[in-house]
Amino acid sequence: MVIEVSENAYVLGKSNVVITEGDMPGSSPTMTVVEENKWQSSEVVFWGEDNDFPRRIVEQAMKVAVVPPSLFFHANMLSGSTILPVIKHYEVNNQGIKEVIEVVDDPEIWEFMNNAHFKRYRRECAVDLFWFQNTFPELILTKDRKKIALISPNEAMHCRWAKQNEQGICESVLVSANWPKAKKGDKYVTEIPAINPYAYDIVEATRGQSNDYKFIYPCSYPSPGRNFYQLAFWDGIRQSGWMEILTQIPSLKAYLLKTQMRVAYHIQVPSSYWEKTYGEKWKKADAVQRKNIRKEHFEAFDKILSGEKNAGKAFVSEYGQSLDGKTSEQWTIEPIKDPNHDGKFVQDSLEATANLFYALSIDLTLAGFASKDMGSRSGGSDKREALLIYLEKMKPLREIELEPLRFVARFNGWQKKYPKLDFIHQTTLLTTLDTGASTKQVTT
Repeated sequence: MVIEVSENAYVLGKSNVVITEGDMPGSSPTMTVVEENKWQSSEVVFWGEDNDFPRRIVEQAMKVAVVPPSLFFHANMLSGSTILPVIKHYEVNNQGIKEVIEVVDDPEIWEFMNNAHFKRYRRECAVDLFWFQNTFPELILTKDRKKIALISPNEAMHCRWAKQNEQGICESVLVSANWPKAKKGDKYVTEIPAINPYAYDIVEATRGQSNDYKFIYPCSYPSPGRNFYQLAFWDGIRQSGWMEILTQIPSLKAYLLKTQMRVAYHIQVPSSYWEKTYGEKWKKADAVQRKNIRKEHFEAFDKILSGEKNAGKAFVSEYGQSLDGKTSEQWTIEPIKDPNHDGKFVQDSLEATANLFYALSIDLTLAGFASKDMGSRSGGSDKREALLIYLEKMKPLREIELEPLRFVARFNGWQKKYPKLDFIHQTTLLTTLDTGASTKQVTT
């Protein structure tokens, strides 16, 4: 809320910060209005064609063994670091510009960050950011509305934007566990005012809404052409069909194992073997008796070729000339190649898995993925370098997690108390003993 105090001077709400027209933006940021969508007749902006996109994504992803642990890895790397309130200084010396970081030891700030609500927010934010690239945390004010008491997480898949106004702004978020059947005004749908992060005076505008004690502070990483719900960076693996291939391979393997014939050996026995071995018993036997003789003989022989207890045992047979004295007779035992046990679908699975890791933006070295054909370096040095590169790539996503906290710092007066206050992530890395340094290294 901006209060005019003179012709060209204004006060931002109750902050007593006086600004001039030269400080204020001459216009509001441009917001586009989306027309001609099926949800235009609704009070809710649909997430997906049927307003059920998040649930369907979770169901599909859970069927692929690689996706959940990969997203779990990302979320842990984001929420597992330590957030520090700091003041940064920069010094210029012969080596260039040096960044000096001073940790702020303020009891109020540390109490807020050590609160269980804030820790839960970090975990939920990390999970939602990597699953859906959208987060909807809520900020809850104190009873006197002077400060923000806590940040509380909301499940992203339970949140839907309320319809845009004519200026292109969604003024509230509807929270329910019953989408897509839920609608605005239902008993179990909670409507929460949304903070517009693009507004110039969002702190005072939030403080000025005297009827509300909680607000949604939406955060997301932008994806092209998305006005309301961003599309996760890894969704290409689903649209390309590779995720479906990985889903189908286990079912195909299971079907083949159940339906295809599995014979381990082809044994060829000379027809004269039976008369030479059983003599008169064979000569006097009728067709049924001879069939039983063969059955009993091969059942005993099968026990030699199968079973763990018989592994490594030798089979000995004799052979000589046939009854006509002209040809040699011997048993022939040939293993039968089983296509189901010789890597059927292995290449398809490896290729699909590799593409999935690429889409999930995880270095194969960090995932421990290796194959004879594709190869993968997996030494300690390789993993450390891959992790350092990964942490550099993580910085823009860390900014998303910190954005609501920076808003709290402005709202609660922390930045007024410490004008250069900021927040950074600190991560501990393991190093080798042969470097002569500590086995732990801290990065920010």
